[in-house]
Amino acid sequence: MRFSLDDTQAALVADLDRLLDKSGPDLGPLEQLALLGDHQLLAVHYPARYGGRGLNLAHHAAVCERMGERGLPDVAHLITVQAVGCTILCHGTEQQRSSWLPRIAAGRVLASLLLSEQGAGSDLAGIETTAVPDGDGWRITGVKSWSLFTEWSTVALCSARTRPREHRYEGISLFLVDLAAAGVEIKTMFRASGTPYCTVSFDGVAVGRDALVGPLHRGWPILPAAISFERMGFDYLTRATCWLAAAERQVRRLPAELRPGLAPQVARLRFRVANARAMAYHAVATADGLEMDEVAVAYAKLACGLAAQEVARWAGTELLPAMRAGDDDKPTAEMLRAAIAEAPEFTVSGGAQELQLDLIANEFPLGGTFW
Repeated sequence: MRFSLDDTQAALVADLDRLLDKSGPDLGPLEQLALLGDHQLLAVHYPARYGGRGLNLAHHAAVCERMGERGLPDVAHLITVQAVGCTILCHGTEQQRSSWLPRIAAGRVLASLLLSEQGAGSDLAGIETTAVPDGDGWRITGVKSWSLFTEWSTVALCSARTRPREHRYEGISLFLVDLAAAGVEIKTMFRASGTPYCTVSFDGVAVGRDALVGPLHRGWPILPAAISFERMGFDYLTRATCWLAAAERQVRRLPAELRPGLAPQVARLRFRVANARAMAYHAVATADGLEMDEVAVAYAKLACGLAAQEVARWAGTELLPAMRAGDDDKPTAEMLRAAIAEAPEFTVSGGAQELQLDLIANEFPLGGTFW
């Protein structure tokens, strides 16, 4: 399966490369995001009045992929621009869109997605966080877990129960919460590899009427879209691509007698990553505006995660044992060891692989065709 960028996608990627090459190595990740935002490259699929270029999701995906390959915090970008920003774009008020989207597109605001809780995990209907009426707004109380880059974020999209549970999918509402508000506490959780997770506690945090995103008590139907915006698979895809490139660099450093035996394995991994890439671009290319087919997204997310895991597994079981002292390039070897540590988590993070399989199985219970 092959895929290549069209002219517009290629031009966007070239613009991104030019800006980052010109900026030099000393510019930090937040400054790099702001630089790209200044040139309308962070949210090219937003309407122009909100800081975008009015392009489509496939164009945005090309930028996302390249950002990840260049080492930018692509997960922070996807959560901000996709999960939170596109939810505001599709379900927010005009006041919310005008207030938040231009700043998000400019790279001046990062946002966090606060849906999961310690006792619920991927069960987004199992939340205990509440929002109770208070004057002209609400007060939010509860604890959210497993969020990323929240310590960098200005605002969060947070789910909370706004009335007693009669049915597990009813009475859930979504709010935009200022993370600098009184009663918000953010703690980071150390991880052996990868970006630290954050736990966010809300102690009667006051939000106004304008914080509600979508209909009161009926936020559940919005959640699948918010999650699918984030789960295009490009964060896993760029890891697979970068890890495979690192592995190939390391193979070239091995003694000549060892390289032929590894070449077929590298070719197989190259095909696996290319196939995942084509599936990810298919998911965004067939979107209806911002609405993506959840089964196509599930296929893409699953394929990209599995491809990244396979590259890391091969590096750990075949490549690293073949290396001898002095054969390795230290930064490349460190990247591969970090990949080996991080990759197992892809089974459960960002939407567990089991959930992706359930979506696919429910769509094609007797077998069917994705294409």
